[in-house]
Amino acid sequence: MTPSKIDRKELQRRLKEDELTVFLQEFYENARVFFSQYGKMLGLTLLLIIVVGLAGYFWRTKSTSDFNEAQILFGNGAAFITQGQYEEALGEYNKLLESYPNQKIAKLTLVQRGNCYFKINKYAEALNDYKAALPGLELSEAISVRIAMVQTFRSLGQFNEAITELDGIEKEAQSNSLKQYLLFLKGGCYEDMDQPEKALDSYRAIPADSAYYMQALERIEWLETKPVGAIN
Repeated sequence: MTPSKIDRKELQRRLKEDELTVFLQEFYENARVFFSQYGKMLGLTLLLIIVVGLAGYFWRTKSTSDFNEAQILFGNGAAFITQGQYEEALGEYNKLLESYPNQKIAKLTLVQRGNCYFKINKYAEALNDYKAALPGLELSEAISVRIAMVQTFRSLGQFNEAITELDGIEKEAQSNSLKQYLLFLKGGCYEDMDQPEKALDSYRAIPADSAYYMQALERIEWLETKPVGAIN
């Protein structure tokens, strides 16, 4: 290779190095000026991004933790109910509703707590929980809760309220089986009110192929049985 060729290559290499050096110097200078003007803004922006990221992380972690804790409390309450320990179940449900009122399971917890109150004859408290659980429930779930309300009204001696609730449920009932069950309950309400003729009308309206027919027949026979006279 001739010296002239070596000189040209060396010159080209040095020119490229000079160009890179100039470019890096200009980049550094521009970056220094930009940071001196906007450094605080960039720092705050970066800090905000970090805070938001951490908040999202801890929120997701806390949400998962809250969900798990609520599930555990609900499960504990259900276990106590199966053992007939309603006061203990109430303790678990109270903790859940106080600590995690926004969890989805809180609705069902209100219903379960109402059931516990009903079992220990605290009917007013049961009714309050049933009413509080109603908003936002699906139709089938709401009907189940309203039927529980009917039984609670009966236990409170509020028979007219029970009949009114049954009439309201009947308008929304879609299955014949449910409608027949409502007739049976209505017959019971009329018996509570000492209106045997209306009770008989309700029981007789239940068809022979109904699952409630035999129970209705027993009530009809009992109501139609004439009282036995006193033995002298």
